[in-house]
Amino acid sequence: MRLAVLRGGHSMERDVSLATGRRVQHALERLGHEVHPMDVEETTTERLIELEPAAVFVCLHGPGGEDGTVQALLETLGIPYTGSGPLSSIRCMDKDYAKRALAAAGLPTPRFCTFVRRAMNEMGAAAALNVAADSLGYPLVVKPAREGSSFGLSRVERPEELLDAVYEAFGYDAKILLERWVEGREVSVPILEPAGEAPRALGLVEIRPREGAYNFQAKYTPGMTDFAIPAELPPGTASRLEETALAVYRTLGCSGFARVDTIVEGETPQVLDVKTIPGFTETSTFPLAAEAAGLSFERLVEIILDSALRTEAAPKL
Repeated sequence: MRLAVLRGGHSMERDVSLATGRRVQHALERLGHEVHPMDVEETTTERLIELEPAAVFVCLHGPGGEDGTVQALLETLGIPYTGSGPLSSIRCMDKDYAKRALAAAGLPTPRFCTFVRRAMNEMGAAAALNVAADSLGYPLVVKPAREGSSFGLSRVERPEELLDAVYEAFGYDAKILLERWVEGREVSVPILEPAGEAPRALGLVEIRPREGAYNFQAKYTPGMTDFAIPAELPPGTASRLEETALAVYRTLGCSGFARVDTIVEGETPQVLDVKTIPGFTETSTFPLAAEAAGLSFERLVEIILDSALRTEAAPKL
């Protein structure tokens, strides 16, 4: 088939997207497809109209790629695409929206408070920062609402560190979260939904940075992080984590595939984030889990593409 791979873009995760896109492109070529890689630019829509691809494999991370923007465009053009639909993408991209939906559904996610730059500028919301921090307790996390790869994220130990962390996060987004710090094991749950089948967890990937936090460097530098696949959890805790991740996937309306990131606090999984377009680099947890489950990278890409091409399923949210 003639396929397009959308990669690159203008977000802070551009380099990760390029790496993911290259790997997906090569896998599709090995599967025998005619692949046209596209970096996002002003002529992207014209090129897609001219190319008339059978489907688009979306490898864009961050704003523009995971926030429903490109999904809505592809639906307007009538081109099938991989991953979740516009509404699900909007919900998952914005941690504030996602966490509110999860809390409303009774799913575990750390307590948080939201701050918007406009409220800071026009309503003096900065006066509420210490109130929020005191209610959450220290240490806490300050993070942008709509960025990935740990950009702009800070752990705050003491009140005097709070303002700097807030300024750092606002440098990446106009909306930020203060979130309760959760101590425990960091476990990623990749979920795959083959065409005509129910979504399933590929496995539980325990993330063990060799030094410090699982930040951008630790995520994308080979050798800086060890992974336990499957995660070394008691059977009951592992089962509860899989059930929680699948409930999160369904609650947020995901389709095709997604990754649910958690911290296992004692025996309780706390959901931190949901990625509708997880990275597929050499060090990314999704392809590592697929390999451990007996799926080659080519087979993983093929399943995701088949899911995008299905015609009898309900429309994407």
